[in-house]
Amino acid sequence: MDTFLQITISGLTVGAMYAVGTLALSLLWGSMGMLNMAHGGFIAIGGYTGYWVMTVLGGHWLFVLPIAGLAGMLAGYALYHLVVRWMYEREDFSVNIIIVTVAIASLVENSLLNIAGPSAMRQPFKIPSGFKISDVVVPYQTLLTLAVALVMMVLVSWTVNRTKVGYVIRAVSQNKDAALLMGINVQLAFTQALVLAGGIAAISGVMVTSMTQLFPAVGYDTTIKSFIICIIAGLGNIPGALTMAFVLGMFEITVQYVFGQRYGFPAMLGLVVLVLIWRPHGVFGKATVNRV
Repeated sequence: MDTFLQITISGLTVGAMYAVGTLALSLLWGSMGMLNMAHGGFIAIGGYTGYWVMTVLGGHWLFVLPIAGLAGMLAGYALYHLVVRWMYEREDFSVNIIIVTVAIASLVENSLLNIAGPSAMRQPFKIPSGFKISDVVVPYQTLLTLAVALVMMVLVSWTVNRTKVGYVIRAVSQNKDAALLMGINVQLAFTQALVLAGGIAAISGVMVTSMTQLFPAVGYDTTIKSFIICIIAGLGNIPGALTMAFVLGMFEITVQYVFGQRYGFPAMLGLVVLVLIWRPHGVFGKATVNRV
């Protein structure tokens, strides 16, 4: 029972981190047909912003997530107006934006490397200690991670389904030309989607680095795993991506416990192959997707 409880708690924690990171990728694909490979850069920006707020500015930990989210939103705004808006109407946007955002991710990583140095640092955004359930210790940081993930999922769901911003994003994602004819500002909708995605990714960066370490390439691993989750769930399907984030979190932790930590990620890649052979469009994906 203790083993099962430990695997469950660890799996939920990992799944929560994946879920928050996956939200941003799914949101952008669902609204813009854009795979943002600069996602890892946003994660790193959030992590370093949280670190600087607490160590350099001496800010309270309560201010870390809002300020990191704001930094990510500004990064998303800059990405749209400096790059995306000039590429969206051109041919092969879906392919070209992948190449460009990979370059931007590398630029962010090298900039942070020059500013902060290559050494890994400890994220001060932590709650020490924990409590015991039977013989299993549950860290308070785990509860904080789960709480932040839940709040982010609820806020994004509410924003997309219950606010004017969400209605506009959904309308544009369904039919851009019809949205234009109805007087919707498509450029503003895309800006809002990237700003929201940037804020989500930056907050996830604080949570990821609080459980691991902070270094310039910290977002790479999370981006790859979030991308895998999006593919398995079906690109653009936010509820499906959230579900698969927790399923794969439990799967990875179980594999690591049974076979060893080094087998967790390879097992996840093997699962991707099997799922795509079984359902090429993902578990929750549709057979055909038309982007107009």
